[in-house]
Amino acid sequence: MKPLPFLDDARNPRRPAVIIPVQQTESAALAEECARIAASGLADVIEWRIDPLVAAVGQAGPESDASEDAVPVDVDAVAEAVTSLAPHVTGAGLPVLITLRSGFEGGVADVSEDDYAEVVRRVAAARVAPAVDVEIARTHSRELIDAAHAHGQSVVASQHNFAFTDTVQEMLETLTGMAEAGADVAKIAMMPTSPTDVADLLRATAEADADLDRPVLGISMGRMGRTSRILGGDFGSCATFAQMGEASAPGQIDAAELAAMLDSLYG
Repeated sequence: MKPLPFLDDARNPRRPAVIIPVQQTESAALAEECARIAASGLADVIEWRIDPLVAAVGQAGPESDASEDAVPVDVDAVAEAVTSLAPHVTGAGLPVLITLRSGFEGGVADVSEDDYAEVVRRVAAARVAPAVDVEIARTHSRELIDAAHAHGQSVVASQHNFAFTDTVQEMLETLTGMAEAGADVAKIAMMPTSPTDVADLLRATAEADADLDRPVLGISMGRMGRTSRILGGDFGSCATFAQMGEASAPGQIDAAELAAMLDSLYG
């Protein structure tokens, strides 16, 4: 298990990092939630999910002539909102991972490939956080990884499958492709339909951790996949996601409960 590159070196290196997402779009609620997460001592990283913000301030209304699949985004409005709200997130004192989760991969903002790329570019250029998520399946993903690096940010490349779990070979190819594209962290999240799928996810994570020179993060979603969120570190997964308030993906465990389990497992 290799550590996330944007973590405090003083933390327990044997324990996977705990990432807690926030999804609020109003400044007061966002600041309060981030402060609560930091004060709890349960999180190593805050994931700031900005797709709700894109949906709230940056997308055209129902009167627009946009297609059902991709609603146009007011990139300027989103960039301004991210810049103005960032101090309420970073002020909590924890490392921040900014994520625009597209509708393609389970997010609440149905954005086009070009709008997704432009928002991520603008967020990277703003340099308001040390890390940014890039969905590797997006058309401009390699360019976005390079752009984030040019602005001094770490990149978590990600791929999510909410329908089923890819084969072990497919997952390994995805993780390897993320590394080859230059991502600093390679992340996959799969939906299991059987316990074998969970085992396959853990196997792919372990093999990728052994083969690649950067951290990997493997998640099996839903209740069936909870083993991956608790024991993923034993298979090389560098982090796990927990919830404090609204979950951002199926199967996230309450942060206090997960922290107690991790303390017992990793000391």
